[in-house]
This record gives sequence, structure tokens and C-alpha cells, in this order.
Amino acid sequence: MDVPTSAPHQPEHQPAHPRWAVLLALVLVAAGAACTAPGTRDAPAPTAQVPKPTVAAPTTGGAWSFVVLPYDGADPAPVVHGTTHRFVNPHPGSDAADTAVTADYRWIEYTVPRGWEVGDVYVGKHLGEPDEVALSIWTTAGLYPDPCRRGAELSPFDLYDHGHPDGLTISLASDYAGKGLAAQHGREASEPRSVVIPDPTDDEGTLALRLELTVPAELDLTSCDGGVYRAWQGYGDGDQPHDNHVAGQTDIVLQIDVDRAPLVVDASFRPASSQTDVDELYSVIGSIVMNRW
Repeated sequence: MDVPTSAPHQPEHQPAHPRWAVLLALVLVAAGAACTAPGTRDAPAPTAQVPKPTVAAPTTGGAWSFVVLPYDGADPAPVVHGTTHRFVNPHPGSDAADTAVTADYRWIEYTVPRGWEVGDVYVGKHLGEPDEVALSIWTTAGLYPDPCRRGAELSPFDLYDHGHPDGLTISLASDYAGKGLAAQHGREASEPRSVVIPDPTDDEGTLALRLELTVPAELDLTSCDGGVYRAWQGYGDGDQPHDNHVAGQTDIVLQIDVDRAPLVVDASFRPASSQTDVDELYSVIGSIVMNRW
């Protein structure tokens, strides 16, 4: 079924259709506002007094010994009756002028149930409310080692230095421990797991890295730098950063190695979110389909 392409920040709407259950292998990926999915809130821009963060040099040399096991949780049933949105790659192929690295995907589709909202950055339900559930898509240069006390240096994402020893497995750098989202200060993080995102261009799908993280439940976010708990920065100057707005918030992060930096899909819910809405969020994750070049 042909779906008209759409400009960034203007995802295409179309009737949803049933999808096969998503293969277990979604990957944590970081992303910035240049690649964000629709949303509503505008995060405060970094102040002029704060120098632009630099990314610490990742491990190199191909010494990968941390083998990521497949996700062993329940396979989310995708949304069947809803609206499908297509997020088109904002910088395909070699069009990205700021890097020699090409982006390796055309678009991502996901389906949302009735009652979900579409904003400039976030797609979700009860956006901006205490019981919000939301999904967003990012490309980002790196993450803050401490989201509350942010310095000028960013750390690479978990997937930055990795290999595929047999084509079907993700292996992280041998010194992976203590790095990436899983090592952000104060965070509770699950062990990384691999998932497969269905891809009509590849029978085996696209591998991704999956993590679950929570914001410290007792943290007063207003005590953080600038009164903001910020997990990662945008990819370029002026790109919106990713902020967490509620203590105890849970983020399911998928990192996918198809962009200038890992492409990140972030699905979040809050302590006040209902189980029904959280189940819907999981179904949206289960509906994700990626189309590569």
C-alpha cells in the first residue's frame, strides 16, 4: 500500500491495518529534535552561557564482548484499529551536510489508538498531564552522564560502538559497563536487550537495542540545573533536547543504528498513567515498522 511521504514534523495519517506481532529486538537509540516525531511541549533552549556539549570519544577497535540477549518480555500486540503515522527521515542519504555518514532509513511507521494526540514533538495521550503516555523519535549527538547536573561533555549512546558477529546479534564494546544510558547517574536501568523491528525491505528485520529507565522517584526536578532533568541533547544547534518532566517517569528507549547517530525511539509513561494507557503505549511500540533504503 502506497503512503504519500510527508515533510519532517508533519507525519502522514492513514487508516491503520492489522500488523503481525513485532519481532522481539527493538534497540535503544538516541535522537534529537531534527528527527523528532510529533509532540506538543517546547523545552527551554540551552542558555547562551552554556557551551555546546562535546561528545566524549567512543571506544574503537572492534573489541566487542558484551553480547546482547534477545528481549524476553511479552511481545506487544500492535494497534489494529487506529491511525498510522509515517515519520519520514529528515536527512536521507548524503543530504546531511554536516557529516559524511549517511542515514540508512526512509521512514518509520507507527499506529496510535483513538484518543491519542499528535503534537510537534510528542505523540501520546493526556500530553502534558500527570498521567501522560507519549512516544517521540530523536537523533542526538550524545547523552548527559548526569541528567540533573549537566556538564559540557556528552557521552556516547550505548549503541555507538557495537558489532554484529553473526548478523543477527548485537555485541557491545568490551568496556560497555559504566557507559551509555544504562550508566546515567541516579537512573534505574534494565539490562539492554535486543529486539527486531519489522522491515519490508529485509525479511530478518532491523535490529535495535532496548532499555527501560526511570527517573529517581524522590528527585525534585526543580533542583536540577536550570530546573530541568535532561537526558540528552539535540543533534545540532537549536535542536530541542529531551527533558523528563516527572519524578518516577519510565522511558522505554529503542536505539537503532540507521542514522548519523543511533536513532532513538522513546516511549514514556508516568507514575499516574493508567494501566490501560500504558498497555496502549506498548501496542504503539508493537506497531512500529521501519523502511530502509
